[in-house]
Amino acid sequence: TTTAPTTTTTATTTTQTPVTGTWFDGLDVGTCFQDTASPEEGSIDFSVPADVVPCERSHDNEIVALVPITPGDGGAFPGTDAASAESLDLCLIEYESFLGRPIDDSGLTGLQIFPDGSDWELGVTWAVCSVFGSEPLVGSAASAGLSAPGATLAILGQDGDIVGLWLVDGATGSLTTRIATPDDLSIKSQPSWTPDGSAIAVAVAGPDGDGDLFLLSSDGSGSVPLVEAPGDDDRPVISPVGTKFAFVSDRDDGELDIYSIDFDGDGTVMRLTDFSDRDSSPSWSPDGTEIAFRRRADGNSDIYVMNADGTDVRRLTTDPGFDGDPAWSPDGSEILFTSDRSGNYDIWVMNADGSGQLQLTDHPADDEFPSWSPDGELIAFQSDRHGGTSVWIMRWDGSEQTNLTWRAPTGYPAFAPVGIG
Repeated sequence: TTTAPTTTTTATTTTQTPVTGTWFDGLDVGTCFQDTASPEEGSIDFSVPADVVPCERSHDNEIVALVPITPGDGGAFPGTDAASAESLDLCLIEYESFLGRPIDDSGLTGLQIFPDGSDWELGVTWAVCSVFGSEPLVGSAASAGLSAPGATLAILGQDGDIVGLWLVDGATGSLTTRIATPDDLSIKSQPSWTPDGSAIAVAVAGPDGDGDLFLLSSDGSGSVPLVEAPGDDDRPVISPVGTKFAFVSDRDDGELDIYSIDFDGDGTVMRLTDFSDRDSSPSWSPDGTEIAFRRRADGNSDIYVMNADGTDVRRLTTDPGFDGDPAWSPDGSEILFTSDRSGNYDIWVMNADGSGQLQLTDHPADDEFPSWSPDGELIAFQSDRHGGTSVWIMRWDGSEQTNLTWRAPTGYPAFAPVGIG
């Protein structure tokens, strides 16, 4: 049997014709397997049976479709070239249907397993369309084909030894702009946009291991320091009304707390929390009057909310698992968050008062760091479903989960609040 590598993935409901005499007899669409003979090549050695595994476990191949090969005169084998070409053409269609995009745009590799003359005599008259991941796949590689036309996202991406900032086209998932940091230092926080989309706040890792905060122009034209001080400053977030920014720092007692600075003030830093353990991951309400955040207490992390001046702290989640990464919805009615209460990290949502907690993703891989689109219709998040970390999007109710950027590792997505021309 011969293999014809391409660069696509997909799965369909094509029916399987039973075949005898091969190790893949009985395998069907949706079967996941680990090629134990040649896992680094994206090919199959039929003398060594593959290791069929549940799709929620790490694997490198998934059967997307079984497609019939057109026989020659009298039902004869059409020839190796004809069988190879037809299987490629048919599988490319199946891959796009399965992934919601051409396989060339997915980061996965298509693998067509088609018959030769002896296979044909044994009754193998169909080809297997399989998707192969050079990084281990977790769960199904299927994608719903959702996109975000007109939207721009800021994401972090590995660029050599540097963690850089990129802008992503929400319609195609392509990386459009690389935004440089001062001295090309690595970024270490989820980006935060100014309300007009002109700049993005980030924390960068200094040479001595601490963190400083900068505003980077979204057109790549330059940067402005927000905070350069001793200690580790991290996770700057701009208020949606644009007058303040909050951030996390260990400047006072060595443990992280939340602070804010008024853009229109004299640069005075206002301490908002003073807790014996850790406070982090601040997120502004749309009107700028409240801040949701993660508090670690007695080894457990939960979501809390407070007024913008640090008063009236209220606890929203009480689960013994990890709850963090809060993100307020554009209308202020809901808060997204990451939780591992179901066994691994998934995206959850709740009402702004903590009621109605609902799981949006339920996947054996880790889903983290959610971000709302400006209209509240879409949610971007980070996932390692394809091995390396990449950015996914879904609808507000968790449906149509789709891989947006496949170049790994990329993550920590943040939707721009306005269209970026």
